[in-house]
Amino acid sequence: MLWHLEHRHTGATCFSKDEEKKALWDKAMEITPENGVKVHHFLVNASAHRFFFVVEAPDYESLEATFGECKTLGEIEMTPVISW
Repeated sequence: MLWHLEHRHTGATCFSKDEEKKALWDKAMEITPENGVKVHHFLVNASAHRFFFVVEAPDYESLEATFGECKTLGEIEMTPVISW
């Protein structure tokens, strides 16, 4: 199943200079295989403080297991999508 994920945070809550917080994203990317998640695209709009992902995952629970900790860094919207 394909999913579109969008992470948003503000300039005031930006973590780009906080190595500990950035490590949460690194961890999420490292554990994708063990949760059955494959990242097809990971794009960043740095000036808007937004991340965009297209991922393949069996279900919502696997996304939560992978990206759940990153919710402490801002909002994440997880939407199931289809290829057109």
